Amino acid sequence: MFRVRHMREADAEAVSALVSGSWRRTYGRLMGVERAAAESATRHQPEMIRKDLSRPHSESFVAESAEGEIVGYAYARVTKGVLWLDRLHVAPDWQGRGCGAALLHAVMLNFVGEPAISAEVIKGNGAALRFYEREGFVRVEERDACGGIGGVPTIIIRRPLSRA
Repeated sequence: MFRVRHMREADAEAVSALVSGSWRRTYGRLMGVERAAAESATRHQPEMIRKDLSRPHSESFVAESAEGEIVGYAYARVTKGVLWLDRLHVAPDWQGRGCGAALLHAVMLNFVGEPAISAEVIKGNGAALRFYEREGFVRVEERDACGGIGGVPTIIIRRPLSRA
């Protein structure tokens, strides 16, 4: 069993470890292990994740096991009028148990009133695409650089949100 709650500063170390491990496992096979580890090291340090907690028009959620372990994380932000699901990561043992969907739904509920939610998925990450498509996302665009990482093709997906 798990529960979803707003992230706290004290969660930053555990979230950093979760995201870094997720990047190595998932993106290592898509962009190379060394490149995935290097990109994660520059993007997912605890202090950077803590800083996200104070960014305007953003929200961070964690999924926490009954034992208090952080087993999932989601971060979303509104940038230039567009709501982006910037990160959604679930520990391997918790995948397929509703944790990712619960985090996604917490984000969408938090941003009710926004017209849509968008995300980037690296090409080749079929599991993520299948998850998002089950959740109502559709492919809207392809790009050559995922999150500014050149040479890593990506698919932009979007889902309308409830206005009330």
